[in-house]
Amino acid sequence: MGNRKWLVLGLFAAIAVFGACGDDSGDDGATDTRDVRDAGDEGSSCPTGQDLCPGGCVNLQASHDNCGACGNACATNELCRVADCVLDCPTSPEYDDCGGTVCASLLTDTDNCGACGNVCGSGETCSCGTCVSACVDLNTDATHCGTCGTACDTADVCCCGECMLEADCPTECPMVPIPAELDCETGCSDSRYDMMNCGACGLACSVTQRCGDGFCTSETCTGVEVYCEGRCTDIVNNSQNCGRCGNACDPATEYCFDGRCIRG
Repeated sequence: MGNRKWLVLGLFAAIAVFGACGDDSGDDGATDTRDVRDAGDEGSSCPTGQDLCPGGCVNLQASHDNCGACGNACATNELCRVADCVLDCPTSPEYDDCGGTVCASLLTDTDNCGACGNVCGSGETCSCGTCVSACVDLNTDATHCGTCGTACDTADVCCCGECMLEADCPTECPMVPIPAELDCETGCSDSRYDMMNCGACGLACSVTQRCGDGFCTSETCTGVEVYCEGRCTDIVNNSQNCGRCGNACDPATEYCFDGRCIRG
């Protein structure tokens, strides 16, 4: 009988301990080993800057599916920035949100050519922000020499994508020609740098990237470096990319100096 008494007392003690380790959602804030969190107790244990939503801890300032509040999802063409759904549009002067509904490439968009709402006429396309009958040739256009908006001085011509005196223009360009603009459905596109048509029509880079030489990249180039195949390259002295991406000097007779292949 004595043993049974001690057994019963031990069982009651175990139940008491187990109960103390249960949900303390109504307690005074003390945390135990089996605490079940709720809004009225300790709250969530999410890291600083995050909140507890049904799917887990999220940053309401940047969560696409929980923007500003749990369950408040942004549209597919929007991003969550500072708890507000905004249009997914690159932060570049070449792009505009055009009323908050369309992210337009002002250099190529036939419905927003050069400015929001400027629609090109029938038979026209948008090239370098101007409604024209055909895409500009960046190798020869003195208004857009090498890139859109790069204008040559009145005394110069655009030769091989570079501004120079007409007398200095070689019969045969020493560099690889600049790729022709892509005639995409929305307009002409310099696919080397177009965020919306990077390397091909319709291939868009994310807002955390930029388009460099037809590749979406997050790398940041400095100084005389430019993007060549998505990598920062010194085109001043690089014999494989001399003066321009892909312009390789003849390894047997030439070297790259000041962006030009020089015979050694």
